[in-house]
Amino acid sequence: MKRKSFLNNIGLLGGGLLLLPGSSLLQGCEYQPSERRTLKEEDIPLLDEIGETIIPTSESSPGAKAVKIGAFMYSIYKDCMPPENQAIFLSGLNDLDFRAATLYKTSFLEISADEKLELLEKLQLEAIALGESQEGADKPVPHYFDLFKSLTSYGYFTSEVGMTMARNYLPIPGKFEACINYNKGDRPWAT
Repeated sequence: MKRKSFLNNIGLLGGGLLLLPGSSLLQGCEYQPSERRTLKEEDIPLLDEIGETIIPTSESSPGAKAVKIGAFMYSIYKDCMPPENQAIFLSGLNDLDFRAATLYKTSFLEISADEKLELLEKLQLEAIALGESQEGADKPVPHYFDLFKSLTSYGYFTSEVGMTMARNYLPIPGKFEACINYNKGDRPWAT
């Protein structure tokens, strides 16, 4: 008798779930970004994707992910970045995650390369506008995209890959030449 009533109740519960609106059932499946209070090693893949979107792999050289740019950015954040820039960087990661969830219903890691590029291009335009609005200020506050971009560029172009594959590299320079012809498409020299 108890078993029959239990099975009846389970059947009623299951049927009741089917009658609920579909949105409430699917709401648990929608990506909800969690707010970071500090940067952790688990965020390195996200930083790698940001870096790879800024400096992608090309025919002539690997992209930022190949130089482990995420680990570099994490290390600089943790060991070298002033607290006010750490706060900007962290709130920027949270904002980026929130924007990806709002626009694409998933995390930045899961969206397509074109969507990543589109999102970062919007951020770059915001960063330019912020920079222009702060012209002449004693201590301008950087946009978080400027921090992402500068760390990516610095980490990439000071790495072995950036020095030897993305740039022309001459480990032992010859004579000094003050003026060297530059042709369109030539890689810049690593110094």
